[in-house]
Amino acid sequence: MKHLKTYQIFESQERKELTEEQKKFLNKFATGVWMFDHNTGLVDLNGNFDCSWKDIKDFFGVRFGKVKGTFDCSYNRLESLEGAPQEVSGTFNCSYNRLASLVGGPQQVRGAYNCSRNRLTSLDGGPKQVGGSYVCAENPLKSLDGAPEKVGGMFSCDAFRLEIGEWNMGSWLELLDAGSAEAKQLILTLVSPEEINKRIAEDPAGMAMRLKSVWNSKAFKEIKSRLVWPKGFEEEADLVGDLGGIGL
Repeated sequence: MKHLKTYQIFESQERKELTEEQKKFLNKFATGVWMFDHNTGLVDLNGNFDCSWKDIKDFFGVRFGKVKGTFDCSYNRLESLEGAPQEVSGTFNCSYNRLASLVGGPQQVRGAYNCSRNRLTSLDGGPKQVGGSYVCAENPLKSLDGAPEKVGGMFSCDAFRLEIGEWNMGSWLELLDAGSAEAKQLILTLVSPEEINKRIAEDPAGMAMRLKSVWNSKAFKEIKSRLVWPKGFEEEADLVGDLGGIGL
């Protein structure tokens, strides 16, 4: 008769630790007190972090959680923001790198956010809330997908600049009406048919005039198909759009 011995199997939980190289990296560029959470593997910093102009390609495997100060990783060779802090109380500056996207960047920045001079074609992966200014100039942006929901300061890109208090639907619609062709192309990635429909219900004639310059553009086609006009106004909007298409 075979006797089977039962073993209780425990899932191994390897304790997370920082390497000596990672500790050296933190001690060299952090001003303040940093703390490593063994449960999450994240480093929180009560102070500032500045690794700018150091020709680094990554954060040496360090993953930041909350930084209660500024975080500056500009003028490097970063191709990714993997490991960047999830939340920054001060300014976040990742300008002058080789970033193709902002994936891995912070979700909330209470100060200013500067990601200019990269290779960004969209803002995917960027913060959802920025308390200060958001600067993404000198990037080959094709859309504003991933743009923040809230900006406390100005918003600046190559195509347009909005001042404090102007990051809202009202200003976006003004740009659709009077902005450059490049600005209109970018703004169309921000506006939603639901928000436009609210304004159509309030002032259909006024909205037809605001939308005339983008009415027949390919980028506006999907939004246009979901707009709801009062009886008779859709034909008027088509007429205004056709006039706008020939510069009238």
